[in-house]
Amino acid sequence: MRRLINKLALTAATLLIISVPVLADDLSVVPEREPAAMNPGKDVCLIVAMNCGDRAESIQNRIEFIQGEINKGSTVYTNEELRILQRKLDAEKRDLNEAYEGGA
Repeated sequence: MRRLINKLALTAATLLIISVPVLADDLSVVPEREPAAMNPGKDVCLIVAMNCGDRAESIQNRIEFIQGEINKGSTVYTNEELRILQRKLDAEKRDLNEAYEGGA
């Protein structure tokens, strides 16, 4: 009986030791998954296409909006997020130029 209790205690201890890193990983906060309340002023939809809803905007409005978000700078966005926003702004400007040039 004593051997059985020792084996159960050893098994329980092993399971606890194994489960701690798994639980710690689940509780970590990934910036892309942060809710908007934790990122005041940040438009998560622009960064990772989350919580976008229906955005039917003109190209000019999107360009102005993205430029406004970029202007918020590093107080709101990380450097990587600012690079993503800049790439999106460049893509929108290319789309605008293609629309004016007739898609050439």
